[in-house]
Amino acid sequence: MEFRPLGSVSVATEAGDLPLGPVKRRSLLAALLLRPNHPVPLRQLGAALWDDEPPVRARSVIQGHVSRLRTLLDTADAGMYGVELATQGAAYVLRIPESLLDAHRFEELVALAHAQRSAGDSVVMYQEALALWQGPALTGVHPSPPLQAAADALEERRLAAVEQLAAGYGLLGAHARAAAVLRAEAGAHPLRESLAAALITALQRAGRRSEALDCFHHTRRLLAEQLGVDPGRELRDAYTVALRGQLDAPGPEAVPDPEPTAPAPVAAPAAAPARAARRPKTLDLLPRAPRGFHGREAELAALTRAARSDATPAPVCLVTGPAGVGKSALAVHWAHLNHHRFPDGRLHADLRGFSETGEPEPIDVLREFLPALGVAPRAVPESANRAAALFRPWGTPVQRLTLSR
Repeated sequence: MEFRPLGSVSVATEAGDLPLGPVKRRSLLAALLLRPNHPVPLRQLGAALWDDEPPVRARSVIQGHVSRLRTLLDTADAGMYGVELATQGAAYVLRIPESLLDAHRFEELVALAHAQRSAGDSVVMYQEALALWQGPALTGVHPSPPLQAAADALEERRLAAVEQLAAGYGLLGAHARAAAVLRAEAGAHPLRESLAAALITALQRAGRRSEALDCFHHTRRLLAEQLGVDPGRELRDAYTVALRGQLDAPGPEAVPDPEPTAPAPVAAPAAAPARAARRPKTLDLLPRAPRGFHGREAELAALTRAARSDATPAPVCLVTGPAGVGKSALAVHWAHLNHHRFPDGRLHADLRGFSETGEPEPIDVLREFLPALGVAPRAVPESANRAAALFRPWGTPVQRLTLSR
């Protein structure tokens, strides 16, 4: 289940989108999604649903829409996902895990992208964040002042992410791709000077000086005609550089401009952020080596062959077999014998397969791994999905090894 205010307001389920019905009901849901897990008073809901003073029957209308939304959520088994639309005094609160809200995931990915030291990693996360948008925010709701203001604020954050994505492309030397991303947005927001300035810079660096100059003069005319103002300093500075034909020399790691494509999520960045993170000199989470281990020469040899594989990155081996056959002992024993093969460190998680406490949640394991890999504890996302996205660059292909008794 996913709640989507980034585009046409909708609730996606495995069976398809829920039939939310009329605009008022969709607007009510939008107002609740803007403040997830917080009570929204009736007066605020009324302001979101009506332009002027709400009608006398506003309370009854809101109650009717809330009742219908509850029915829709119940039919979709929303409770299984931790979702509840509850009454709290003279207010309603939509209790929802924030990982089910696309706007929250967008903010988390943008924050993670901003924290990356590698431009390549940052670009990947900005792409994934922007891919969550399915159109203008809060589409299909009543354009009341509160909802319109919220939609404008969300759009502002999206545009800021677009500008940061283009800046990341610039650091990689992919100036043509940066220009392609910025041109579409500058056309939709022709009075946004920061977009025009970034586009002029990208065009200049891509060797398209005449286009850069045309962009400035077009924006200058629009500002004068529609707002009666002159270009600001950022826009003037970009124009001056383009006019003089100055090209910022790309860094030593610059890459050729790829063909412009639509931003899309990428499974893993080209360079793992572990390279840039500050990690302990010795990273070793392994338990002690098992005492009295003997046998399993064939399996140990198979693991060693896998470790010698020419694949980049080296493959991960999945050791399988019935309970009690010695899978953990084999893996830990081999890891201690071959510690020299892993100079960057070794990770270990106890999944408590035979414990009465049950297996740990994925987020608990990630909260151990990520700080060990150099991620600041306060930078570890709260949701398992986002923490997994941060850990994903260390992921590698898997080989399977099955043990028998």
